[in-house]
Amino acid sequence: METIGIIVNPLSGNGRGSNIWREIETYLQSHHIAFLVKLTTYAGEATQHAMTLIQHHQVHQLIVIGGDGTIHEVVAGMRQLALTSDSPCSIAVIPAGTGNDFAKAYSIPTHPIEALQIALAAAKKVQIDLLQATNHPIAVNSIGAGFDGMVAKVTNEASYKKLLNRFGLGKLSYFISILRVFATYQPSIAWLEVDGNTYELPNMWLAAVANIPFYGGSIQICPTASPCDGHADVVVIQSKGRFKLLPVLFTVYQGKHTKHPAVTFYKGKSITIRTAKPLLVQADGEFAGSTPVQIEIIPAAITVISG
Repeated sequence: METIGIIVNPLSGNGRGSNIWREIETYLQSHHIAFLVKLTTYAGEATQHAMTLIQHHQVHQLIVIGGDGTIHEVVAGMRQLALTSDSPCSIAVIPAGTGNDFAKAYSIPTHPIEALQIALAAAKKVQIDLLQATNHPIAVNSIGAGFDGMVAKVTNEASYKKLLNRFGLGKLSYFISILRVFATYQPSIAWLEVDGNTYELPNMWLAAVANIPFYGGSIQICPTASPCDGHADVVVIQSKGRFKLLPVLFTVYQGKHTKHPAVTFYKGKSITIRTAKPLLVQADGEFAGSTPVQIEIIPAAITVISG
């Protein structure tokens, strides 16, 4: 078996990444599996680790132990190399983050050894699309503007996120942040362009461009989104009054918000979001600047080892 590259975010999930790595390392050593490991120590380092392992050590498989933010960084590195060289490399994930939306989308179990065995077997590989935002990083899961951008910011800065992660309740931190932001958020005038067609949105709360059904800790924001169809799903939520949106808050986790009159869906390859005032943008749950934002689909860009 070829040497495997492993990138670990020991701080993901409030230290869960470190605990999982110890378990994985023991398994790999006891089964005499060759690997090279890089641990992250600061934000953005996983991108460089990915490039080093692929370019200098010629690994053909990367296993990421971390959350969606770490996966986001690793894929950015893989994509940078793909633009300048032909270095085929697949990515597998052992989930260790708060939301783990990527893992859920690709049927990766939360049990570390089970996830590792899927990675090592590499029995199912899928070519997935990526979302490329102008002046913003690559996204694997989603890019959103407005309400969800603010929720991502509040969640990442919240002290309760670490506390809840400690008790295995990290996904609850997103819901708490949603309620906090919902209480005061003001909708904005926006314009959405999808494949050349422009739509005016007088009272936009959020516009999210999705590559998979899930975001924000397993919220099924776009239940029919597929990362393999060459298109992005776009969901827009708009309403003059906040109380009309209360049913959406409590049905979106099950993907049952799709019939609500405040929710509209679009599908396309090229999407632009413009707003009357700058709104926060999130990419895979990480802060990614502000509007306007233009997003293009990169079809079949990377290979994922799926469950």
